Amino acid sequence: MAKPCWRMPGAWWRSTAMNPDGWLERLTRAVALAGGLLLVAVMGMTVVSVVGRYMFNAPVPGDYEITELAIGIAAFAFFPYCHITNANIVVELFTGRMPPRFRAALDAVHNVAFAIVAGLITWRLFIGATHKLDDGETTVFLGIPVHWAYFSSLLGAGLLTMVCVLLLFRHLKSSAR
Repeated sequence: MAKPCWRMPGAWWRSTAMNPDGWLERLTRAVALAGGLLLVAVMGMTVVSVVGRYMFNAPVPGDYEITELAIGIAAFAFFPYCHITNANIVVELFTGRMPPRFRAALDAVHNVAFAIVAGLITWRLFIGATHKLDDGETTVFLGIPVHWAYFSSLLGAGLLTMVCVLLLFRHLKSSAR
């Protein structure tokens, strides 16, 4: 059966629906799209703020705070999708000529290390979010509670950890062949 082309309507949905891990791929795509929409909204707000600042002497109040929180959330939203689609930057100076089994084993080792780091980031984001919630910390100008940004970023970090574990098992399976 031919692999669906990404340009075919619904092709990505069918290809992931047939895959037992497809739900995770769809979830990472949805979270990345939400992060993209958040970035577009921040860009629009920045344009409005700059135009307001220079033409009417009335910028968007707290634009720096909103941008700071939104960019952090968006960055964590993109990591899982980038990793599950194998879109990370890889320098294949020596491994490009290695046998596929060796590269799969090397990718498995990479995913173990990445899963550990992603797990630590997820854990520390959770600890930070609960501390911010307990302390009631807010932004200076707008008084936005900071903990919601931590909890939102936690979703992306947790998904990244799950993706690393999933890819670890995929690479172990392909290195065993």
